[in-house]
Amino acid sequence: MPADRTSGTASPIRFEGAVPRLAIQRATLPCGLDVIFHRDDSAPQVAVSVWYRVGSSDERADLTGFAHLFEHLFKNSLHMPAHHYDILRRAGVSDANASTGTDRTAYHEVVPSNELALALWLESDRMGYFWPGFEEERLVIQQSVVRAERRQRYEDVPYGPERFAVARALYPEGHPHRYLTIGLHEHIQGATVADVLAFYRTWYVPANATLVIVGDFDPAEARALVDRYFGSFPASQRPARPEPPPVVLAGPVRETVSDKFAALARIHRAWHGPRAFAADEAELDILTAAWCAVGTGALWRRLVYETQLAQRVSAWTVNSRLGGEVHVAVDLRTGSDPAAVRAILDEQCARGIDDAAIERADIRREAGAIWSLTGLSKRASMFQRYALYTDNPDGLAADLARYRAVTPDSITVSLARWLDPNRMVEIETVPAKSAG
Repeated sequence: MPADRTSGTASPIRFEGAVPRLAIQRATLPCGLDVIFHRDDSAPQVAVSVWYRVGSSDERADLTGFAHLFEHLFKNSLHMPAHHYDILRRAGVSDANASTGTDRTAYHEVVPSNELALALWLESDRMGYFWPGFEEERLVIQQSVVRAERRQRYEDVPYGPERFAVARALYPEGHPHRYLTIGLHEHIQGATVADVLAFYRTWYVPANATLVIVGDFDPAEARALVDRYFGSFPASQRPARPEPPPVVLAGPVRETVSDKFAALARIHRAWHGPRAFAADEAELDILTAAWCAVGTGALWRRLVYETQLAQRVSAWTVNSRLGGEVHVAVDLRTGSDPAAVRAILDEQCARGIDDAAIERADIRREAGAIWSLTGLSKRASMFQRYALYTDNPDGLAADLARYRAVTPDSITVSLARWLDPNRMVEIETVPAKSAG
């Protein structure tokens, strides 16, 4: 294995004042696999995480939902005839899951320390020997499973129609964010075995993956195991990712949808936002968190407490490699006047926040970030996310610094740049029982 690139000290986590530093070792195998080690022997467990740099943002316009479908298929391999969760359960796994996002597909397991070799073998066998063990019957079964998931989690739920309506309004035909990670029924059902093979050979190569090992392990032994299970893979190259042109709305979009599952009317506003880790991301994240904070948030106080027009106020940001989104959703109390809610939203969305609101939002965010360090799988995911977007796994200190630098003036600038009322999508959900 090549020489390690080391960050931090022997202590897994140390603080320089209020700045956390996490000790890591990092290496790149000849096959192209990026490997990150973070040793913490405080508990006899180890987390193994593999992220592949592929998600719904990489899909073809005629094969949406395929990254997520492939995640469901990636359960077995040539030397692993049983479902990998069954193998892990017998080994004493305490946490194991997989997920698909816009920019990555993630797999992880947390096992007793003495089962590190098993976890690495499992991920290695899938990475290198998935295809020889693949059977068409699995594709047919998982197509049905994923389509059922779309119905259960996206369609037959409150505000499901709104979610699709927002994506359609924000993105044109052909843009991968238009179809959400779940994709379209006809594309999921139309996927072929040839599509599975092409996707695997393109995106699931070692150079397109990052392996993170966090927890109680002997460094020399872990390095030897990684070399044993991944070192013989042939050299590979990271594939080029599609880059559709930036989307700019020509004008405001307003739509009303009927929802048979929703009990309350909702007004949902959305705008395009910055890419992940780009300028203005921190400002808009702090702004939306401050707006809807229960008890203190400006939108919460105006709509829920003072006027009692709303039952709930939510605001959030989404940021990915292709761009971002800013959302505000207001669930109206029964009988409330939507026009009055819109007037307050118009007023507040043109106004920034003060230092006290920024400080409260930043403290909550920092507390959540520090708390996440207590879990091995969460720590592994943090390393993965920073490596994915910034190529610096120990990026927590820099991330906290950019949030600490947010000011009322910087928020005002970001708000004016992104929350233009002429570039806004507004979807009003009307419960079907009261529609018409």
